[in-house]
Amino acid sequence: MSLLFPDQYRIGLGATYAVLAKVQGRKVLHWQMQSWSDAELPMPWQRPLSAVASWLAQLKSRVNVTVALSADLAPMQLLPWREDATNSEQQALLASVHFRAIYGESADGWKIITQPCGYGQPWLACGVNELLLSALREQFKGTSVASVMPLPVSLFNTLRTKLPPTASWLLMPELESITALYWCGGRLELLQTLPVNLLRHEAIADILLRETLLAGLKQAPVQFYTASARADLNNAISLDAGWQRGQDVPSNAPLHLLGGAV
Repeated sequence: MSLLFPDQYRIGLGATYAVLAKVQGRKVLHWQMQSWSDAELPMPWQRPLSAVASWLAQLKSRVNVTVALSADLAPMQLLPWREDATNSEQQALLASVHFRAIYGESADGWKIITQPCGYGQPWLACGVNELLLSALREQFKGTSVASVMPLPVSLFNTLRTKLPPTASWLLMPELESITALYWCGGRLELLQTLPVNLLRHEAIADILLRETLLAGLKQAPVQFYTASARADLNNAISLDAGWQRGQDVPSNAPLHLLGGAV
C-alpha cells in the first residue's frame, strides 16, 4: 500500500449483511461477507458496521473506502415534481414531511438528501439516520471515506444508460428487500421497495402492475431487468453492474451489493 496510491475498498452495509471488498478499478480482488438472519433493533446498523470496522482494523493500513447503504438503512422515495419546490432545500423539507408520514417519529433524526432527475421530473429522496452517519465516522476513523451512497442510487447511476426508453422495471435485490424503479420514456416514474417475504405469496410482476395502476400510470408492456444474477425475478434480464470477479472471489458472491462500478 502506498500513501500516494492507497488501496481501494468497497463496503456494502445492510441491516442483515456486511460486505468488504478490495477492488482495483472494476476488478474485485478480495471479498468478505457476513449475514445475519434478523436485524437488530433499534439501531440495526451496529452489528454490520462493527463487523466491517473489525475487518478494516486487521488491514493495518490506511485505505480509501466507498460505502453503499442498503434500502433498509437508507430508505428512498420518489417525490413528485412541484413548481414551488425546485431546489434541494425545498425538496428536502417536503421529503422530511413525507418520510415522517411513513416512518413516524423515528424519521425526526434523519438526514434527508434529495437528487433531481431533470426539470419537470420527480426527485429522488433518501433518509439516513444521523446516528448511523456519526457511527460511520467514528468506526472508520483513520480511514478515508470517498463517498456514502444508497445502494439503489449507485446501481441506477451505473445501469440507467443500459435501460431502453420503453417501459421497464429495474430490480435491485438485497437479502431482505428488493428496490424496484419504473423507467419509462427516459425518466423515472415510480419507486417501490418490497420485502422479500412478500414474494412468497405473490409474483413480483403482479405486485408492480398493481402499484403502477394505483399510481395512475398508463398500463404498457413492460420488461424486467435486474442488477444481479438472480434468475427468479420474473425472468428479468440481468444487467452488468460493471464488476469483474477475481480468481479468489466466490462465483456466487453478490457483487451488486457493492453498488455500481465506476
